Amino acid sequence: MTHMLLQKNHTPTYKNGSTMNVHTRRELSIVSHVITRAQYEIQQQAGIEVVLIPRYSNKMMEDDVKQLFEAMCDCWNVQMAWVSDKSRANDRPTMRKLLWMVGKKKFPHIPYSMLANLTGATDHAGVIKGIRSGYNWLNVQDEKFLKYYEPVKSYFEEL
Repeated sequence: MTHMLLQKNHTPTYKNGSTMNVHTRRELSIVSHVITRAQYEIQQQAGIEVVLIPRYSNKMMEDDVKQLFEAMCDCWNVQMAWVSDKSRANDRPTMRKLLWMVGKKKFPHIPYSMLANLTGATDHAGVIKGIRSGYNWLNVQDEKFLKYYEPVKSYFEEL
């Protein structure tokens, strides 16, 4: 029954057409109600007071970010797998920085480790440094950086 209550009738989208996974107040209310009922039943049947906390899956967010990254790669006429290659050749690091910057801007709660995994990086600290250096390159209007920024700058603006 609960799974039927959580089904969505309408899926919101970003300006670029990508789907956005957002929980509605109704859905959050249902989750809260089910948790409250479960806590009560555990207390009644086992005599133990528990506090249950929902942990929402990152899978929907991961899928949204992956779609976003693939759309950005299309702007550069490259495949996501090509950008994810650990090579520093052909300006791949610049493209990864831009992916991370947009990913973190559009999904502020996304873990840095997830951004790293989606782009073939192994270290979340590298993502943090990459985002910081990307904004530095953008501030100084670096010609090489702007070459890759210009085709995807609309992704920075649509929020």
